[in-house]
Amino acid sequence: MTSSPTPFQVVDVVRRCGLAVLVFTVVFILTLDSYNSTVNQEREATRNRFQLIAQEQIAQLRDRVSVLVDQSGQLQRHIALANHADEGRLAHFVAPILARYPEILRLGLIRFDKGKAVLAATVGEASQAGSTPFVDADALLEAATHSTGSLASRPYAQPPGKGGKHNAVLILSPVERPGTPSGDARELVFLEVAIDTLLQQALEPGIARDANRRVEIELLDTGDDARVLFRSPDFRIGELSYAESIEVADRRWLIIAAPQGLMFGLMPSKEAGATLFAGLSLGILAAFILYVLQTRADAIRRQVCDKTLALAEANDALGQYITALGETNRLLESEVEKHARAETLLRETTSLQRAILDCAEYAIVYTDSAGIIRVMNPAAERLFGHRAEELIGQETPLVFHIAEDIARWTLAHNANGFAALIAESGTVSQESREINMRRRDGSTFPANIAISVVHDSHKQVRGYLGIVADITQRHAAESRIRHLAHYDNLTSLPNRTLLNEHLAEAIGDAHERHRSVAVLFADLDRFKYVNDTLGHQAGDQLLLCVAQRLRACVRDGDLVARTGGDEFVIVLGNLEEGSMPEDVAERIIASLARPFELCGQQFTVTPSIGITLYPTDGLDGEALIKNADAAMYLAKERGRNNFQFFDHGLSARYSERLELENRLRHALDENQLELFYQPQVDTLSGELIGLEALIRWRQPDGSMIPPDKFIPIAEECGLIVPIGAWVLHEACRQNQAWLKEGICRVPVGVNLSARQFDDTELLATIKSALTSAQLPPAYLDLELTESLVMRNPEHTRSLLMECKKLGLQLSVDDFGTGYSSLANLKRFPIDRLKIDRSFISDIVTEADDAAIAQTIVAMAHTLRLEVIAEGVETEAQLALLRRWRCDAYQGYLCSRPISAADMTVMLRSLRATRMVSLAPL
Repeated sequence: MTSSPTPFQVVDVVRRCGLAVLVFTVVFILTLDSYNSTVNQEREATRNRFQLIAQEQIAQLRDRVSVLVDQSGQLQRHIALANHADEGRLAHFVAPILARYPEILRLGLIRFDKGKAVLAATVGEASQAGSTPFVDADALLEAATHSTGSLASRPYAQPPGKGGKHNAVLILSPVERPGTPSGDARELVFLEVAIDTLLQQALEPGIARDANRRVEIELLDTGDDARVLFRSPDFRIGELSYAESIEVADRRWLIIAAPQGLMFGLMPSKEAGATLFAGLSLGILAAFILYVLQTRADAIRRQVCDKTLALAEANDALGQYITALGETNRLLESEVEKHARAETLLRETTSLQRAILDCAEYAIVYTDSAGIIRVMNPAAERLFGHRAEELIGQETPLVFHIAEDIARWTLAHNANGFAALIAESGTVSQESREINMRRRDGSTFPANIAISVVHDSHKQVRGYLGIVADITQRHAAESRIRHLAHYDNLTSLPNRTLLNEHLAEAIGDAHERHRSVAVLFADLDRFKYVNDTLGHQAGDQLLLCVAQRLRACVRDGDLVARTGGDEFVIVLGNLEEGSMPEDVAERIIASLARPFELCGQQFTVTPSIGITLYPTDGLDGEALIKNADAAMYLAKERGRNNFQFFDHGLSARYSERLELENRLRHALDENQLELFYQPQVDTLSGELIGLEALIRWRQPDGSMIPPDKFIPIAEECGLIVPIGAWVLHEACRQNQAWLKEGICRVPVGVNLSARQFDDTELLATIKSALTSAQLPPAYLDLELTESLVMRNPEHTRSLLMECKKLGLQLSVDDFGTGYSSLANLKRFPIDRLKIDRSFISDIVTEADDAAIAQTIVAMAHTLRLEVIAEGVETEAQLALLRRWRCDAYQGYLCSRPISAADMTVMLRSLRATRMVSLAPL
């Protein structure tokens, strides 16, 4: 019988075999995991390797495209600096470009002649001057002329007969000649590039170096109508495909790269299989070894126990030896630390000196006594374009100087540049001076240089230290300051300073040669409307366009200056007897009559022009400009959009106007302004329903200046805003006084001007007037003219809604004189209409006026608007208004405008006769 194993035998078997089985299992799992990881890594490495190759190929194409765009920019700058560009000069200049970049089919210059694009010069395949290089490109050419950078056309198919080239693209760059405003080019440089050749030139160099870098390419244009520009014959999109976009001027191309054939496979490699086999073999071998080791472990344990005691004794002896060795090491470390500190201090000192040189803003160059460069900081490398290692120990500072200085020093037997400068100054240490210096590329620049002589302890010359600063920007700033002092910053036209200088010279020359000089003072009519509606940026654009048209209307020797705002002065010098300056004025009026394109809209501005002649209208520039200004105001008075010659009678009128404006500025402070009030009466009951406040200007002698004389002046000079604010405060104060006395419970109407309506502080002024007078808003009626309401409907509606939120009454004054309709007015929160007196005056005798007035009343009532008729002077007019059920009237039939004191007496009398309605609004 077979005896059953004892527990000790079972434990022995488990100890010998269990660990071996466990190790084999662990090794197998780790091997399988390593195999999977290796396969994944190989796949990822293959993908990354392909993407890296694709990125390099795309980067080469991007660089090639960027170089072509840069070549277009360099060509336009060359043409901009050249006075004339013909095909001969252009061919000579671009021959190296065409040789180096075969993908350029042709390049050339497009000029705009009378609004049409004309091919002025072209070089390359199929050159044909006189036509544009591609079809249907008007929009692109127009955009390019107003662009400050390069533009690219949509790719287009080439005509048949051009070999293997299928698609091409056009690169356009505006030629910005000196003195031409940016974004207004009249010439364009173009490059016609073959896309197939471009790809070949960009990608073939990399493939030639390594055939494994060949990839399949698909190129697409991602514009409005995406299209395929190029596709390799074997191109297929797969798991390894890679896509990236590149910029071609203002367009974007998408490149998709795919591997060629089986060059980049994703199958597991032989190394991965070998790893799996080796892991399994290692697991089996490890299990076998562990099994053998476990069987011998018992014998080894016994031997270990025997030798442990001997090892302990050896350890005690080793410990004593290590203690002695440690003491020796501590002494050695102390010496090494002292030496390291000394070396660190030396390195820090050297690093500090190097850092000072590296961080210096100015170029620093040190030479020995023989003039050989020994030290050159990074700032000097950047400034001169030389690398330090190219010059140190080999060259002298002569490489930084221009040929004229070198020749002068050679004649003086001074070969060392720094020593020559010291010798010229005649001192040991030279003060800083300004000279022209040379860069590596041959370009020169203005520089400020200071040189010091370095001596050794024996007072012998050891070397020369030069400190150089580039002062190009300082010179440019000084030039800019001089330009700003004499030219207008917006239009680049001469300013008032240069105008006065030029006019004085023109008068002096005319006096010597017995000639005449004409001065034209031009002012744009209603220019403020453009600023108010489109913004100041559009206004600036309009001024630029006007300046260009003015320059085109005069001769080369004549001067066009901008003296401020929308005012321009034109000086026509050296005029012979019989010359007609009015011809220039007519050309200006005709030129400005053409519409301007602003913010997508067409606007037309008109000028008012005043003309003076030397010596008839003045003997100096100041008198000529002053009298031309007076003549310009006469042109405005006579309807604008015309020109007027100066009349000596204008001087007195102009002086009177200036005096009146000056007195008006003091009228508020001296309490010369006052309000008169005219009643508004119900047509049926005769009850007082409102008052209109009308401003009057009473002189210290008691005389009155009519409003139609001083209100336009206040509008022009801006005084209407503070005057209007005073009217609001005074009307509110007076109405509150009548309310408090109990003699009046009707609103007071206050007229708002256009300037006042455009004031951003209008609502704040109204609130301030109501608050200071403690007047309820319902007792204030704001009257706006019809043309003012319809000038900017959106702005008007927004502002009127805010007024209604305050609780104000709103009326449209002088209705019928503008171009609006009741259908338009219904969009606004209006309470009442006031029919203009021009329709009321003849309603009894003129059937047409009667029909118009009756229609306005009927339609206004349909829109639930009250109607007030202005200028009612007869009972017959009132009878018709009652028949038409007009709500109220205002005019001399009821009362003339009277002062506040007289109106108080009238209101008290009306209260006594119970003619005033005491019912609150």
